[in-house]
Amino acid sequence: MWSIYTRSLFFGLYAASSISVHAAGAACVMAKFQGQTLDYELVVTEGHPVEAQEEPERRLQEKGYGDYYKHLDIIRAQNITNLPHAYVVVIRSQFKDQRGKDRSVVGCGFSPTSYDDGLWDALRDAQSYFWG
Repeated sequence: MWSIYTRSLFFGLYAASSISVHAAGAACVMAKFQGQTLDYELVVTEGHPVEAQEEPERRLQEKGYGDYYKHLDIIRAQNITNLPHAYVVVIRSQFKDQRGKDRSVVGCGFSPTSYDDGLWDALRDAQSYFWG
């Protein structure tokens, strides 16, 4: 069964003048090993979305996650957005596969319109990155 952890976050898009506009972004970055999600970090920034991606990668590396053996332990952005404001939904499911092996999957979703749309985006995100 899906356990739902949600965070409704609003991040702003600010215009200093009618010409200059600053980007906003959010990134959900995962640490995975052999198909299992070990940990994740979610960062929201008023800066460029790339900044939102670099910060959680650094945090996960500080926790000891990295590329240890044949690229099986990896850190990578799973979902990233540059929406000026959004509902952010993170879901995590832990279960046993057909062989009885423990599995987990995390999905991150973003929607400028509603929580439900953010949830559907998180479900699609989880399905895209889980091969089991």
